[in-house]
Amino acid sequence: MRRLWRACLLALVAICLVAVPAQAGRLERIQSRGFVNCGILPDVGGFSAVTKDGQHSGFDTDICRIVAAAIFGTPDKVKFVTASGVDIFRRNPELDLVVRRLTWTLTREAALGLMFGPIVYYDGQGFMVPKASGVASAVQLRGKRICVEPGEGWAGNLVRYSQNNNFDFKAVIVADRAEGKKTFFGGRCDAYSADKTMLGAIRADAEKPRDYDILPEQISKEPLAPLVRQGDDRFFQIVRWSVFAIMEAEELGVTGENIKEKMSSADPNVKYLLGVIPGNGKALGLTEHWAADIIRGVGNYGEIFARNVGADSAIGLDRGFNRLWTDGGLIYAPPVR
Repeated sequence: MRRLWRACLLALVAICLVAVPAQAGRLERIQSRGFVNCGILPDVGGFSAVTKDGQHSGFDTDICRIVAAAIFGTPDKVKFVTASGVDIFRRNPELDLVVRRLTWTLTREAALGLMFGPIVYYDGQGFMVPKASGVASAVQLRGKRICVEPGEGWAGNLVRYSQNNNFDFKAVIVADRAEGKKTFFGGRCDAYSADKTMLGAIRADAEKPRDYDILPEQISKEPLAPLVRQGDDRFFQIVRWSVFAIMEAEELGVTGENIKEKMSSADPNVKYLLGVIPGNGKALGLTEHWAADIIRGVGNYGEIFARNVGADSAIGLDRGFNRLWTDGGLIYAPPVR
């Protein structure tokens, strides 16, 4: 019996010794490699566009870059890899995280051995209409022809919305975005229904984007968040607090342009964020200026939103739920200290 207990104890110790390096493995592998491998979905305007010379831009790619900036001090230490689905991420151990308009769901996380980071965008299905139609609300679409793709659950959401709101319509099923754009812009649909982020990207491809409005109604919850693997705990913490850092920076008024000036701020919250008061970096295993590197290289949340999908972009989406909590939105970071 004593031998059995001793064997069990030794086995437990061995498991513990293996578990500690396993948690550190992902971060150490990234540091040794010299860059972050980030999975994206290319060709989504405002989120992950690729120029002719191979340069990446967009909201999703900037979330990848803030992680690289936190680890390496510069946002350029990132390699973008096409990840068309969660299965590709699971099959490729060299992919460190995925940022590609993925909705956080229970089955994607718990059943697949994955973890979602903080919500970076509160999205949801909506409607786009020609401005000339005079339609200002979804209630005016009763009996109208609505283009919708069968994938992503959009067709099902539309049916549920119609049943719950006595909302009769004529569904025009389109195979994909390319067919949807051709059908909608060709006048064979009175409205297009998809996630608002996708509608913004589609509108930007129109010959005259200002001729189309995205209605205020939102008929589904689509919280978008970066995805990592269970077991990559230290890396997960860096992803999580990198996102919180850009949100905190906007709330505190720290931008990519004024960060040098803010280093002298008397506000203790700013001092903690920028590493003037040390401790945050040590807790994460990073330099004390990790958050300052993010803001200096990529900007705060508001800057990232505005230039990619907001007022300063061709997408032109309203911030809606993605306003700061102090402005009636849902963007909220725990204290970065």
